[in-house]
Amino acid sequence: MISEELLRVDKSELVKLILAQDEQLKKLRSDNEALQATVERLTAQLFRPKRKPKNKTGQPRRSKPPHQWGRKEGHPGSWRPVPDHIDKEIDLKLTTCPNCQNPLGESKHYDEHIQEEIIPTRVEVTRYRHWEYWCGNCQVHIRAPYSIEEIPHGHLGPRALSVMALLKYHYVLPGNKIKSILYELSGLKVSEGGIAQALQRLGEYLNTEAESILGWIRQAAYKHADETGWKINGKSHWLWAFCNEMWAYYFIHMSRGARVPRAILGDPVKGTLISDFHPAYGKLQGKKQKCLVHLKREMKACLGKDPPPDYRKPYEKLRRILSDAVALDERRRRLSRLDFQRKARKLKKRLFEFASGTYSNENWKRLSKRLLRHLDEMFTFLDQPGLPKDNNPAERSIRPHVIVRNRSYQNRTPEGATAHSTLTSIIYSALLQKRKALEEMQKAYPLHRQRALRRDKEGRVPRTPPIIFPAPAA
Repeated sequence: MISEELLRVDKSELVKLILAQDEQLKKLRSDNEALQATVERLTAQLFRPKRKPKNKTGQPRRSKPPHQWGRKEGHPGSWRPVPDHIDKEIDLKLTTCPNCQNPLGESKHYDEHIQEEIIPTRVEVTRYRHWEYWCGNCQVHIRAPYSIEEIPHGHLGPRALSVMALLKYHYVLPGNKIKSILYELSGLKVSEGGIAQALQRLGEYLNTEAESILGWIRQAAYKHADETGWKINGKSHWLWAFCNEMWAYYFIHMSRGARVPRAILGDPVKGTLISDFHPAYGKLQGKKQKCLVHLKREMKACLGKDPPPDYRKPYEKLRRILSDAVALDERRRRLSRLDFQRKARKLKKRLFEFASGTYSNENWKRLSKRLLRHLDEMFTFLDQPGLPKDNNPAERSIRPHVIVRNRSYQNRTPEGATAHSTLTSIIYSALLQKRKALEEMQKAYPLHRQRALRRDKEGRVPRTPPIIFPAPAA
């Protein structure tokens, strides 16, 4: 109502109108509070706070322990070790007081400060002059031999080439960054194409070292094998890794079939082959050990967040069998030989009974067939003391190549792929043996280049023996 209409309305009618509006306002407030309560209840149901698990004392347990910075309180102090030699000494003396300029006498006390620094590098250019002579007895011209660090017909020295190989294949740097680092640190100018061609030649002449590594892998008591995807000029290939605690050999091939490990390791395989469940390894003859970590990983992946009822019970049963096998291997020295063999036979029987069971879950139907197929290859480590139970070394050896794959187009040419295989085999084998790959390649490469120039009477280039890794006995 407008103000004029309100003035004409009787006072009793106004009171009734005000009371009616007051009742309506109370009802709206009550409905609003009910709606707010409903919203809060539904929000609490949809977004429930996670309950923190409690420890033995009933207090909320943290999902992860708080990080403890530094070492434990009361530990013995540690500091940077003092260098074992001093290259340069600088005496800092005063003749007058810096405050009042009063002359000072000779001092008998000082405090010292030792500082380590990188020596600025520069490109060292060496000219090798080979003097020629006439031998009156032989009636021929003779020429002075090559220096031990001289690379015949090479414009870059062995140290520069070894640094390039280490930066590319160990520190996983692309060609443009290698080019920039060489120029910024030493002033060496080289193009990306020059780096690629130089590394291909380096791999070509050091291939005999990789063949020696392959010989050691073949004769090893056990070896790990794994493979990962690779590309050569955009076409799909596979990078194969064969390694143990001392040696690492890599090979790039377009096939992922059994012919590659058969050609690399031979058939039957000497020693024990440790691998995942890839079918290519199953076609080789010889002793094998399948990776238990791969099996556990797949079991856990099939378990998921909400496993079906027919999956949980077999999962717990197989996990217990695998755990008991690992625990038995760890208690090997504390048991008698007969007792250990009896328990090992019992475990193998439990695994056979599990693999022979019938399951309604599709995942267990598939996994039980796999276990039955590889039954004799699951617990080989119980028969061979010290045999690894997993294929983690092979996966770790492949990781640097995966980084290269993620940062680049891998290889453009087959020659680049061969150089990649050869040089990574040499570098990582040296690192596994705690040797300096830079110094080893720097020492061996000039000698291989010089020996390749020697020819026999028929004009053939003789096969140069390995220098870094002596070949195993036949």
